Amino acid sequence: MDPASTTPLRRETGAGQAVGPTGQFRFGAGAVRAAVTLCAVFSFQCSGSAPGAAIPGAPPAAYNEHPGVPAIVRDVSMVNDKSDWISPFVPGTRMTNDGRVGLRIQGGPSGANEWRFTLYRPEALREPVMTGPAGLRMTDPQPFDIPARLHPSLEATEATVRHNLICETTAEFAEEGERPNPYACGDALDHDCYDITIIYGTTPVEFGSFVATMWGARATIQVSDPKTANARIVNVEVAEPVEGATILASQEFSEPSVTLDGRLLTGRVGGAFRDWTNPNTGEEFRRMYDLMYAMLPDDAEPCDVTGWTDFHPMSHAPFDAQLVGRYGIAAYPFRDSEGMLIEDGEDMGGSYPWVDREGTNLFMTGMPGTIEEQSQEEFPRRCVVEGCEERTNAIDFDRGFLVAGLWTHGRLVHLDSTLNNVDWAVGLEPRDHYLVDLYQSDEGEPFAVRLGSSRYVARAPMPGWQNNTNILDSQQNLPNHVPEARPVTPRDVVWVMSTGVATDEIVFDDFLDPRAFILSNMQPSITQLRFPDGATRSIPRPWNGQTREAGDPGIIAALTPYELTGEPSDVHIQNGATTLEFEVPAYGLVEAGTGRTEPVALGGVHGRGFWLNGSNRIDYAIPAGSAGLTGNAYVGIFVDVRTTEGASRGLLTFPDGTQVRLVDRSTLQYVSDERVVHEVALGAGETGWMHLGWYVRNDHQEITLLLDGFPFDRWEATQAFFSLDEGHLFVGRGPDLANAQGTNDAGFRGWIDDFKVLIHDLDPEVACNHARGTLIAVGDNQEWEARAEAYPEWAHEQAGAAVGQTSGLYACFHDYTGDYRATLANIPEGSTSLRDAITFPEGPLRAGAPRPDSSGNGFCLSCHTESGIGPMGLDALAFRSDLSVEQDPRRQPMQPMRRVFGVIPRNWIPNGEGPGSPEEAFIASDEGELVDLWVLGAD
Repeated sequence: MDPASTTPLRRETGAGQAVGPTGQFRFGAGAVRAAVTLCAVFSFQCSGSAPGAAIPGAPPAAYNEHPGVPAIVRDVSMVNDKSDWISPFVPGTRMTNDGRVGLRIQGGPSGANEWRFTLYRPEALREPVMTGPAGLRMTDPQPFDIPARLHPSLEATEATVRHNLICETTAEFAEEGERPNPYACGDALDHDCYDITIIYGTTPVEFGSFVATMWGARATIQVSDPKTANARIVNVEVAEPVEGATILASQEFSEPSVTLDGRLLTGRVGGAFRDWTNPNTGEEFRRMYDLMYAMLPDDAEPCDVTGWTDFHPMSHAPFDAQLVGRYGIAAYPFRDSEGMLIEDGEDMGGSYPWVDREGTNLFMTGMPGTIEEQSQEEFPRRCVVEGCEERTNAIDFDRGFLVAGLWTHGRLVHLDSTLNNVDWAVGLEPRDHYLVDLYQSDEGEPFAVRLGSSRYVARAPMPGWQNNTNILDSQQNLPNHVPEARPVTPRDVVWVMSTGVATDEIVFDDFLDPRAFILSNMQPSITQLRFPDGATRSIPRPWNGQTREAGDPGIIAALTPYELTGEPSDVHIQNGATTLEFEVPAYGLVEAGTGRTEPVALGGVHGRGFWLNGSNRIDYAIPAGSAGLTGNAYVGIFVDVRTTEGASRGLLTFPDGTQVRLVDRSTLQYVSDERVVHEVALGAGETGWMHLGWYVRNDHQEITLLLDGFPFDRWEATQAFFSLDEGHLFVGRGPDLANAQGTNDAGFRGWIDDFKVLIHDLDPEVACNHARGTLIAVGDNQEWEARAEAYPEWAHEQAGAAVGQTSGLYACFHDYTGDYRATLANIPEGSTSLRDAITFPEGPLRAGAPRPDSSGNGFCLSCHTESGIGPMGLDALAFRSDLSVEQDPRRQPMQPMRRVFGVIPRNWIPNGEGPGSPEEAFIASDEGELVDLWVLGAD
């Protein structure tokens, strides 16, 4: 290495400093000069494959077979012909710590030297977000735009403002010298004001410039009618900016975020070659680093832009003493989605990061590809509006959101939701959309799906449009004092999350489970490409059945040639089990040419499913390190059967050779040594999804079948069934062994989704949750009485016993005809939700009283363990008699922010579960008002 490259580079213009000392990024002049070709930095409209070009090397016939039309055909284009949102939409911005004021991350209305502020108004909701009408939800439809503030040194230049964030430090508990946001202001002290710091970057416009400068500008934002449905931003004043770090070989510090303490700054710098020295070991690295972070020194004030000078690759976070024990992203070393370690100092191999407010989890993207490069033979397509093929997109890695951190034990998990609406870059505007023949009807006719809004070519003037399709954010559960703002999915850890074009509820419960063995949401694994010496290439490898060749490294990772060859590859169905307690299958293998992963959020009961054609299968190789997991277990899978010929077809085959087979939708069979040893008449509906689940108990000899989340049949075997010994677990066609008739087994034909194997027992509510339902006591409701009576009496007795009842009818409330059809917000009339009675029997929370003792709660102990780090340990469940709920620093996942400041409107929180807030408006005390006193009931 050139010794000169270790010399800190300093600028003459003041506080700004190029990154250089040990533990910081350094850049060579050659990398800066080479950047003149970076067409993608500004617009990501670089040329790619010729529009509609066929990819050489036709795949095998089995691969070419298009799956049947999904039972749920959701619109994945996100925008209609009038440029209206087709689904509920909450803009994703960088927000104040109370989740009220947001700042557009990527520029203003024109994407350049403007700042656009958005006001969030959960009080305006009349129904939950995901079950409400399409279009802009929760925010003021009229944003507040102002010119971005340039430093006087830049006023005569062509500097462009790039990405922005809000930094402020309002905390859950009082801190010495604090002035929390908001505070009462205005002539009548009836407005809320926020003192914030806008952190942003600038870059010169001239061609070939490849340098970014960070700035911090103090600002005051004034809101009228605060905390009401009529709230409005009425003024923003910005002070003169202060210069921060200079980042070479980068056009911008992109997708920035900062933790609520104002100290940990995260983002990305563009994937150019950079040198970094590990401050712990002295080891020198040269990688195409993109995701990075900087931590303020202990003696720096929060949000001080001049203090963020020491930048590190994100993979270093779990090895950084400043972060370990303080932020969840540093709790465990990062692993890729197949469980392989991402070593300290290697690049994460993705893009578009977001780290949540507490620094608990890292989100990023990792899916490359464009619609233009796809084979016309495999994916016939045509423009919705003539001329769409004239505009092309970059391959970049800007789709395929993943999450890793405390809640995933460090493992990256590829999310399955409409946040990942399309894998291929397709323009946002209706004129850029395609109709693609993805499926075929029962008659063999092609079925087209409209694709759009996974990237952008031009800027579309839509309400709430954030100037970028791929930026992620969430209010988390800050606004949950408003019942309509709460997630409706019947799980425990759920966030409403948004990209630039999509909003969905994301469930984290399964990733938290330390004894999950297989969690397959039918998304492909995403891993990294590496050089022969093991160094990361910073290019993600999606195992979706397509083969790509990566050329020599380009100037930045996004411009490295990464082209489809046309040859099918193996598919790796992701195993999202994140446990560190035992080894799990790295993925489910689908042999090359026998199947594909869906390129859009279709085929699944929610999101994506996988098509089994009767001759293919998913093969989970169970490693020796997990052999002998013989305790109670749970197995579950969604199936959408597409056969009617009456043949017995293999659905599941376990390492001990025991099988589950289906005869169309009518009969389920347990098979051992090619003998049907138990048979169940299902009585299921004629079409669509159904869920099959099993309690596996008593040394794997007591098998209880759950149909759509509720016990339907129980059987005592004379031998162990469904073993998890070392070997192979197949979904679909069984092993390649001749059966008694001398032929190979036919496999299941149809869609499957959410295949799960858990090494622990479940309570009846959680078992129903895995079937995407919630348990109810059925009251005066003819429809659900009839459904409940189809289940055996002993099943109702077991459900009643779980809630201390001796009689009654019970059911798993579900609806598989569409998204969000059965939720906590629409329990059938006459029926009662049993969720809290089962998952939190020691509750409810009561203001003025300690949190109940949950140390013996089996539901809680399914995630909180003795080895759990921080809030995932057992201390989170312990009884503390000296702390009332409102003073307890521990918060349950769905609880809203603890303190509120500024103007409190009259009847702000209506009477509901708690007494509600005062009937007259007032100004909160300097210590803030405790929301729990109004939201929770009291003893």
